[in-house]
Amino acid sequence: IFLRGVTCEKFGLKTGEGVNDVVDYKYIPKEDITKEIQTMGKMSDFEPAKKVIDSYHSESILLVVDREQKYGETYLICYTDEARDEYLRGIMETQEALREQLKAEMQAEEDRRAAEFARLNVVYEDKPITPVPGFGKEQTEREKESNMATPAPPGLYPIFLRGVTCEKFGLKTGEGVNDVVDYKYIPKDDITKEIQGMGKMSDFEPAKKVIDSYHSESILVVVDREQKYGETFLICYTDEARDEYLRGIMETQEALREQLKAEMQAEEDRRAAEFARLNVVYEDKPITPRPWVREGANGETEHEISLTTPHAARELISIEVSRPKRFTKQKYQFTDKTAEVGGVAEFRSHKDPGFKALREADCGIQVAPTCSESGAQTTWYRSVNKAIQYEAASIGTDTAEVENLDMMLAFLERATVQVEHALQQNESVDIFNETFRLLGDDDVGGGAQADNELRELKNFADPTYSKFKALAAIDWVPKVNGMVAVSAVRNISFDQRIPIIGQTHTSYVLLWDFRLLVKPLILMQSNHEVFTFRFNRIDPNLVAGGCITGQVVLWETSGAIAAAQQKNNRGASSSSAGASIEHEEEDLLSMPVSPKYISHVDFSHKKCVADLFWLPPTTQINYRGRLVGDEHLDGKSYQFVTVAGDGLIMVWDIRFEQIFNDELRHIGRAKHVPTEKSNNKESGGVKPMWGPIFKAHLKRLEGVGELSLCKLSPTTNLQSGVQVLNKPSHFGGDSRSQFTIATEEGDVIFTDLSARKAEGHAKEEEEEEEAEFSCVKWITVDHPRPSVCLQESPFFPQIVLSVSDWNFHIWKIGEDKPLFVSPLSATYLTAGAWSTTRPAVLYIACADGQILVWDFTDSSFRPSIELKATHSKIASMEFLSSSTTSRQQLLAVGDDLGTLHIFEVPRNLTRPVHKEESIMFKFLERELQRIEFSKDAPAIPHNVPAHEHHNDTPAPPTANAPPSRAGTADLRGTTRDGRPGTAETTGGGLSEAELAQLKEEEDFLKLESIFITELGLNKDQLPGFARPGEPNIMQMH
Repeated sequence: IFLRGVTCEKFGLKTGEGVNDVVDYKYIPKEDITKEIQTMGKMSDFEPAKKVIDSYHSESILLVVDREQKYGETYLICYTDEARDEYLRGIMETQEALREQLKAEMQAEEDRRAAEFARLNVVYEDKPITPVPGFGKEQTEREKESNMATPAPPGLYPIFLRGVTCEKFGLKTGEGVNDVVDYKYIPKDDITKEIQGMGKMSDFEPAKKVIDSYHSESILVVVDREQKYGETFLICYTDEARDEYLRGIMETQEALREQLKAEMQAEEDRRAAEFARLNVVYEDKPITPRPWVREGANGETEHEISLTTPHAARELISIEVSRPKRFTKQKYQFTDKTAEVGGVAEFRSHKDPGFKALREADCGIQVAPTCSESGAQTTWYRSVNKAIQYEAASIGTDTAEVENLDMMLAFLERATVQVEHALQQNESVDIFNETFRLLGDDDVGGGAQADNELRELKNFADPTYSKFKALAAIDWVPKVNGMVAVSAVRNISFDQRIPIIGQTHTSYVLLWDFRLLVKPLILMQSNHEVFTFRFNRIDPNLVAGGCITGQVVLWETSGAIAAAQQKNNRGASSSSAGASIEHEEEDLLSMPVSPKYISHVDFSHKKCVADLFWLPPTTQINYRGRLVGDEHLDGKSYQFVTVAGDGLIMVWDIRFEQIFNDELRHIGRAKHVPTEKSNNKESGGVKPMWGPIFKAHLKRLEGVGELSLCKLSPTTNLQSGVQVLNKPSHFGGDSRSQFTIATEEGDVIFTDLSARKAEGHAKEEEEEEEAEFSCVKWITVDHPRPSVCLQESPFFPQIVLSVSDWNFHIWKIGEDKPLFVSPLSATYLTAGAWSTTRPAVLYIACADGQILVWDFTDSSFRPSIELKATHSKIASMEFLSSSTTSRQQLLAVGDDLGTLHIFEVPRNLTRPVHKEESIMFKFLERELQRIEFSKDAPAIPHNVPAHEHHNDTPAPPTANAPPSRAGTADLRGTTRDGRPGTAETTGGGLSEAELAQLKEEEDFLKLESIFITELGLNKDQLPGFARPGEPNIMQMH
């Protein structure tokens, strides 16, 4: 049978406001159902079952709830004794099973508490208690309070029980002090054992005599929450006291039962009244007129009432007030008022020029209508039929045109070849191309002030998970539009981290969706702070992160993102109130994504993971550090590389469980996967732990001193960008296993993991130790401080950008000197990146919130543009990878206050200028030639006069080599590079060309000295390249 909600409430079937909030079964009097059918007729829900209800002999009918709707409806009527007994039998069996389950759980909890008690209650020696200073005063006050308490009647013994004792004997019901049962029977043997085991340390020891004197096997312990007799717990050691307390409990329960019965009766009456109000039965009865009753009171007649009613002595005067039409729709002037201004608005009087001054005058008015007659005639146009006649224009034959026809044909024959050529060009050339597009870019590209501002599209900040925290890492979700993730870490200094080192702190990686601005789409949870993370470029649902403890974590977000998007779409399409929408948004963050795998701390880095990179599908490395053959590649990415300050570079494989089962023998064997003991007998009592499949300890080429790694940059072939220049590596080998790494000491190193000896029959352990010193192929000094950015150019292989605290360098791998050294910055540099669309542009982030844009097609001695991004320190930034044809380039910037900014890069910084790649290539090539020339240039000896030079000298440098000023002397008697000498010092054994060059240099220095003397400049006012002991800037650039 189908029952409506009103019917369920009327018969007491509802237990709440929900649809499924109903009782499992209930007996309903047959008489009530019969009255319901008779009163409502066919409108009653019980009317379809009227026959079976009347045929049942019992006075009450059992109504059963079938929540699964096995028979088509939710409610079932049992109209036979067999059906009723069968259902009741099932209920009894279910309750018996639940009772057994509850009993087992209570027994397990009792065992757990007994074990916990055995651990906590250690037997101590009975030593005399030494009084504590100041304790006597408190004890005296306590004794006074106890003396004020009412003495306990016979049969009750007040006693103090500790929380441990309450938990041991099952008196506690929660963690609070008052969370105890009202009373409980405790076996006398348990109390006796407690006293024998703990002695005077037992809480029951003061009541030992009364407990031993009690003849019963169980003792009733009563809780006196008001502490009427001085303590909370009372021991009933006589039958009279026990019976008296139980009698009080029965009376209390009876009073509560009566109160509950009264409340249920009141609720039943309320529901009956509500049902009567909602289910009103209207009868269709004829309207019967009632007898007329005079409204006058106290026998008043109509005449008496009329005497007290006022009547008009004359006719009413009607007045119509109207406003002339010319005064309507006038212009008004309003003033602005801010919303912050409160209080009462004051409108002061002022003179309105729109009204004339009024003058008082006495005049008489006669109320008499003025009648006038007038007529109006509208203009009428008479309809007229008209016709228009036209004829076609004819072209007459002109004799002159016919005579020139031959000349026209000859012209067409001559122009046929040119016209056909033009038509062929139109088929092969895009005639709709913007011819002046590149010229327009040249006009605005060189540091122009027009359109040189970042346009902020969105900003994201969460008050719970990222507020006042530094965004240490940013990564865009690949293959998905409008999603970016950030890692929020505590914004504290190194000194503040020292006291809390090693403590767990829950950290989150927030995934933001452009369609949700208030809350992140999902949260990826970690037990430690995550300082670097990356999405898998092939499977974006896999996210790898590096923790401050040196461990790595792996999240799998496919299910969480799908569930969050489904909830978000359902919440957006719902038409409920705003409170329910906020509740839906809170549900999106209710379940953070836990890591799928966490590496074991013993097989991870010993310091914080500094950088992380996923290997592409074309690259896999085995346990020996060698590249796996192409026959084992399946187009997916399974491995990533990490570096840390412990000097280790590690390769991690997410298929470690398959490697443990010897399913990937080309990657490693089961012995290469660390294990730990397990209770699972099917796996042989061990289970695999996640550890690196390969690791190498990098050391200096000299073999002395370890390297602390901080940044990692793969080669161009490993990056997702386009490889413009495909030059072979200067060190040989396969570029897939080559990396450029920056150290905390300020060095830049070039490593090749697969560059190891393949000959000989050495053991695997010896080959692994060999990797510690054979991986490093090139190392050079870069900065005095650790690098904050190390990135290879996406357009030029082996051209690397390194950014430190005060300046940045551009390196060519294999060279001992940088190709370009920037001038010192006024503020700290925090991040850097190459432009993804322009080969000659790079971005440098500063601690003051600015981004310096260096455009080498414009200038190479200062930044071309300074963009204001944030008002706080920039912690990280990341470009959204896009092609050169994209009309929009997005830049994500994270600050140290927990806000993520999404900017659109100006168009002039996105579209490359004409031949920009060639210009940048020539600039780098020219700088490389300068470095090579400085290596080949002969050294100039010192302290040798110019007249002692001879012609039997080595060959002069090439003609196109720039002159060197490294050995020239300055005004203070020292050379520009800081070596001692005089203005006349030259090298011995130089050619005539070199002597002439040196002579010109000395003349220039003398002229420079004269200019400095005339201008009155001191050392501090001179530029850097003209100061004594300073490096020559002209040579550096």
